Amino acid sequence: MDNTPIQATNSDKTHAPLAKRKLLGLIGLAVGARKAVLGSDAVFAAISSQSAKAVFLATDAGGNTQKKIRDKCAFYHISLIERFERGELGKACGREHMVAVAVTDPGFAAKMAEYAGEYGGGDAFDETSSV
Repeated sequence: MDNTPIQATNSDKTHAPLAKRKLLGLIGLAVGARKAVLGSDAVFAAISSQSAKAVFLATDAGGNTQKKIRDKCAFYHISLIERFERGELGKACGREHMVAVAVTDPGFAAKMAEYAGEYGGGDAFDETSSV
């Protein structure tokens, strides 16, 4: 029997934390269940109609888009999470890139709050700062 230690491969080092993977998987599940709206314009409409329960905004979104979504979420008191790049959000939604995703189901939003808290260090939800 060989007693050499098992070394981590590059694929082990590149895996996202479990909470991050769960959160991205839950976004994909919400999209598949049609409990999420995709794209900036649809997200603006969901926020304005207050059907959005949580909004995910890509960290690499354009400055104007970031400002508009942050301001709308702050005004309507909707939780905003900025933890993923557009490629990560896109992959979770089954697209190449996605800048904004709004979750419209309160059950999904509650579970996402739990995972976002684990991934973000406990303060991930209600990140809308005063503008």
